[in-house]
Amino acid sequence: MKYLFINSMSRTGTSLLYQLLYGHSAIYFAPYRIQFVCEQPFGFPLLEWGDKDAFLDMLIHKTTIVVSDGAWPNIRTDTLANFKHITKDDLIIGDNALDSAIRTIHHILGIDILQAAYYCLHDDHSYMLGSKAFLNYECKILTTIRNPIEMIASKKNMLVMYVYGRKNPKDFLLSKEMIQKELLRAYFSWWAASYENEHCFCVLYSLLKNSATSLECMKKIASYLGIAFEQSLATDSNFLQKNELHNELLANGTNLSTIEYLSKGSLKQKIDGSTLSLSTEEFNVINNIIHAAAFDRYADIGYFFKHFASFHTYEYIADETLKTWQELYKGGEMKKLFEHYSALNYGRANAESAFEPFGGGQS
Repeated sequence: MKYLFINSMSRTGTSLLYQLLYGHSAIYFAPYRIQFVCEQPFGFPLLEWGDKDAFLDMLIHKTTIVVSDGAWPNIRTDTLANFKHITKDDLIIGDNALDSAIRTIHHILGIDILQAAYYCLHDDHSYMLGSKAFLNYECKILTTIRNPIEMIASKKNMLVMYVYGRKNPKDFLLSKEMIQKELLRAYFSWWAASYENEHCFCVLYSLLKNSATSLECMKKIASYLGIAFEQSLATDSNFLQKNELHNELLANGTNLSTIEYLSKGSLKQKIDGSTLSLSTEEFNVINNIIHAAAFDRYADIGYFFKHFASFHTYEYIADETLKTWQELYKGGEMKKLFEHYSALNYGRANAESAFEPFGGGQS
């Protein structure tokens, strides 16, 4: 089997792409996630074996599976290290480090590797490894990107949920620092995807969610992968068997799950969620940093597929941090790049610092 890698930034529609692909007869979907990037050692096991004596221990601490059923966001994941008792005899040696990792995980979980044209793996932010890490293997790469403003709104929704619970995002105000940092990260995901365009197939989240363009996008993906177009590619609705192991992207659902949760079910379908979450003040901060119109035109499917490859040749944000990232990426200094990039991230651990004091008091 060839590998099919989904290597996108988080909040860009990876879950939606995964769910649209899920069920296709030519793709085997790994029922786990190896955290190639966000857990140490960086890039393991894509880049190298690391310490061979510690291979199994590193692998089980970097691999997560869904360990509880229930409605989102109460689904819980855990590492293989905490899943069951594992011994050195559980290590299965394959043709290379990644093959060994996959065979070992399947052995531990007690499930067969079913034959298909592609074996699908994903990890958020793994585009930071650069295409060479993936192209060491016989593979195809799918990268999702999304309008940066929508990404800010999506990140805000998640952070509100972490800090304030089931509240209206417009009742809280993101700090200018947070917006600037997350915009840099979002913009960089566009730059890298465009820079690697000859190796990656890139799609806009809005194009996938919009029923008028989703079908055309999925047909292009099927053509890119060299697989038949099956009806499963036309829907993101998937029935998951209880007590069956599956990837957390299937369990967690798309960004729309967050919107529906925070709105207590009143909002179920919305392509552009930014107006539901961001205040006028936040939009003003964004527009002082980046011109939204530069990205809006890519929402046209014809324009996107014709012009996206040249996106990286233009400068939409003049920022020294961004220039440093670009030089590190071009120079292959991926570990150093990720250290810079992740230092600007806002997640569960530092969610409170993403907001102005007292939540901004928006009404």
